[in-house]
Amino acid sequence: MAEPVLKKGSNDPAVRDLQEALKSLGYDVGPVDGVFGAKTESAVKKFQQAREIAVDGVVGRVTWINIDEADQSHPVLKIGSTGLPVRRLQSRMSAVGFNTGGVDGRFGATTEAAVKKLQHDYHLDSDGIVGPKTWQVVDALENEGGVS
Repeated sequence: MAEPVLKKGSNDPAVRDLQEALKSLGYDVGPVDGVFGAKTESAVKKFQQAREIAVDGVVGRVTWINIDEADQSHPVLKIGSTGLPVRRLQSRMSAVGFNTGGVDGRFGATTEAAVKKLQHDYHLDSDGIVGPKTWQVVDALENEGGVS
């Protein structure tokens, strides 16, 4: 499932995810209200400029990938976890063929099943919890050419 293209005036539910992600990366999006207004557009442009990608204020595939990769934290993730690290996990796993149910920043049953399959495939304890050993595998997926 591809992320929606978001721009000024969008009121897709993913706008809230975008705002939370940019806020966690230190950008001022104004209130996290799910409305893509001038402050959110300004934050997107500042982020795009910092990442040296096209500065157009539109959040498409390249900007989403950059948002996901900007966060390099490795918190323990499990059912109920949300936010940018979950998006990055889902993005990397989806890119190499694991069905996480989409890249939405919400760790639900489908993401848990994908994590258990990954853990099984890489001979880890298949507990569905993303800890240091699972993060090592997920980070290595990117280097195998899964994410460009």
